[in-house]
Amino acid sequence: MRSSKFLSSLLLTLLCAFSAHSQTPVAEVREHLGGPILFIDGRPHSAFSTMTYRPQLSDYQELADIGIDLFCFSTSSDHPFYPFAADAWIGPEEYDYSQLDERARQVLEASPETWLLPRVNVAAPGWWLDLHPDEVCVYSDGSNLELSRDYVQDQRAPSMASGLWRDSVKENLGRMIDHIEAQDYGKRVIGYHIASGITEEWMYWGFQSNQLADYSKPGITAFRDWLREKYRTDTVLQDVWGEPSATFATAEVPNATWRNRMDHGIFLNPIQSMRVVDYNLFLSDMVADCISEFARAVKEKTNGTKVVGAFYGYLLEIAWHHHAIPPSGHLAIDKLLRDPSLDFFSSPSSYGARPPGTGFSIFMSLTESFRRHGKLWMDENDYRGFLAKDAKPQHGYVETLDETLALHWRELGNVLTHGAGMWWFNMWGGWYSDPRLLEQMETMVELGKENLELDKDSTAEVAVVVDPLSPAYLGAMETLHSIGLLQYKETWAKFGAPFDLLTLHDYCEGLGNRYKMVV
Repeated sequence: MRSSKFLSSLLLTLLCAFSAHSQTPVAEVREHLGGPILFIDGRPHSAFSTMTYRPQLSDYQELADIGIDLFCFSTSSDHPFYPFAADAWIGPEEYDYSQLDERARQVLEASPETWLLPRVNVAAPGWWLDLHPDEVCVYSDGSNLELSRDYVQDQRAPSMASGLWRDSVKENLGRMIDHIEAQDYGKRVIGYHIASGITEEWMYWGFQSNQLADYSKPGITAFRDWLREKYRTDTVLQDVWGEPSATFATAEVPNATWRNRMDHGIFLNPIQSMRVVDYNLFLSDMVADCISEFARAVKEKTNGTKVVGAFYGYLLEIAWHHHAIPPSGHLAIDKLLRDPSLDFFSSPSSYGARPPGTGFSIFMSLTESFRRHGKLWMDENDYRGFLAKDAKPQHGYVETLDETLALHWRELGNVLTHGAGMWWFNMWGGWYSDPRLLEQMETMVELGKENLELDKDSTAEVAVVVDPLSPAYLGAMETLHSIGLLQYKETWAKFGAPFDLLTLHDYCEGLGNRYKMVV
């Protein structure tokens, strides 16, 4: 054990020495005083940062002036599904990184010594989908268009099961990283936030428009391979599915009627509907495999010197949009927790409980399990304060400065007490352009730094345990279970004692031994 720690320390020292020589920062997440912390060139960092969809020099300058020195911005290594960045892959063997360069340099114009953490959106440009029509995600009605909502007009998406698409993403990520590291701003980039799926948050295509995926050729082939890996023989598959004619070679994705059925109340009967349970689990595995594969590609390309993260694990929140959990792709939490290529995970704070006074701050996932596995949780603080005039009511907009100040204090308390990082999401710009708000945020930045030297270990004596796989046993459009989780959160948040959120797998593996009460 001592030898292993010595070698790790020696490796970090050598990497930092290399960094100082080459001006390439070495970033990692590692244990510090009982919890995972971001380190940049061997120094702990609070991971307090900012993100925006509308880059403006004036916003960057005022946020840099209050001490924020980690900035995130949208870009793409190929094509963003949402219009928050320009296409980089503009044709076969044609690439355009001019917007990426402009956005990175704009941040550094405001603050030359700041660090950069680009959010890299990956999907597939229209010309690529035209060349590879079989790789396009197909929905249960036979269509291949993600229906219009929010920022998306009817649009095609690549099947996440497509090996051809995955290979193109990895190649384009590598090409983009080569470009970045050849630029003057490359020495300020500490990592990459890989984003895809619905709302960039790795929910499977069609999820928020209530479209069931994925009936594409790659989707069917991958499902059959997944079944073969799980059951090994056709005989076992036939027994479990209760279908004498089932084979790995002929198994199909369950149709919408199968996936929407409920056998006993809200539940599927695994004796009758195991094919649906299997498909729900498969869909999440496909999402998790994409995240892992792309993260590993970035780690290999950067020789492990950059942090990599993703949105994932919204088990406690998905029902906020009145969508069901089973087809979301977010059930494979335990799988991603154990992936060494991933350093951080993120979600917004819960949307379901934001009002001042009656609301509360809570994350969307089982964050203690992430922490126990050495993953930094990054809170996307997208609270719509009094300057967010373009906010939608369902996102919790408040109308006064005092309410805005109070909400940010409440959110900070949740972040600090759970050892999380955070970015203030200046979504459309100008959300923080008020002297009192900026003064408060400056104090918060300092508190984040002070918190680095405090014990990060949890003091909770209560554990709330959730099985991420259990929603696979629900009908695809069943929301009662999901809404129940949403409502339970208020009870947990207001019962007056600290609590930890764990996966059932982690609890059964012994991570729950310290608790006096388990829910």
